[in-house]
Amino acid sequence: MLLVVSVLLILVSFALLWSWGYSLGNEKSSKSGTVYILKDSTAAATATRDSLNKIYKATIQNLGSLDSTLSQADSIQNGLTFNFNEFYKLRTEIADLLKNPANKQDIDNAKLKIAELQGKVNELKNRNAEIENENKRLNEVLAQLTRNENQGIQNVRATSSDDAADKAATKILLNVSDIKLQALMVVEGKEEETVQALQTNKFTGSFVVRHNQYQVLGAEMMVVLLQPDGKVLKTSPWDSGSFETTEGRKIYSCKLRFDYTRGEIKRLSFSLNAEKCMKGNYTVQLYQNGQLLGKMLKTLI
Repeated sequence: MLLVVSVLLILVSFALLWSWGYSLGNEKSSKSGTVYILKDSTAAATATRDSLNKIYKATIQNLGSLDSTLSQADSIQNGLTFNFNEFYKLRTEIADLLKNPANKQDIDNAKLKIAELQGKVNELKNRNAEIENENKRLNEVLAQLTRNENQGIQNVRATSSDDAADKAATKILLNVSDIKLQALMVVEGKEEETVQALQTNKFTGSFVVRHNQYQVLGAEMMVVLLQPDGKVLKTSPWDSGSFETTEGRKIYSCKLRFDYTRGEIKRLSFSLNAEKCMKGNYTVQLYQNGQLLGKMLKTLI
């Protein structure tokens, strides 16, 4: 009887040990499976995120090639159905989603936003050709306007040069040299030079004009003969008059009109009657276009 009880106790002990071992094995198996499933989910999420990152970067590269064209095409860009600034906002949102630890919500949101970004990039690609053509047309218009403006400036300069040349032609100053002034007395119809004021009946003078570059038609030379008292010697009221100079208005003794050929050595002469001449210095001044070109002094005693 005791032997039977001992055998039963041994069998019960084996049964308990087997049951405890089985339970422990299931628990380890269960824990090991959970870890395996977790590792598999993390790897899948990481792979998905990496894939989305590649798609996102490729999309951004396509977008970057259009930035410079689109940013300069204000007139066309304003006509698009979306604002160009939306791209930058969308890019930031996607970058934030992809750099955070992976979770299903972030990945789903990233997928949707990348798909939206790809759609906008495709639309921009289709519009890019139109924008480039518009830029090309505007550049051609600008180039034509620049050519027209340059041509206008050249025409104005040419006209101004012609006007300046015409004005210069009327303001050409001849070179004056070899000025002579003589006091003459008339004896028995003959003229003789004198230095005596009381013997002087007239003054004669001459000078040479020359210019190596221009010819002048209708030139005028004003002759002013100043007496010792500072007054201008005038032969008659009809032969003299006044003219403008850089020094103000002056009275001339006589006016000489002539044509001049370029390079010509031309001597001009004048004659002024005089009565009751006073002793002292007589000065002859030669003016053209209001400019004093030369003068000479003659002393009578």
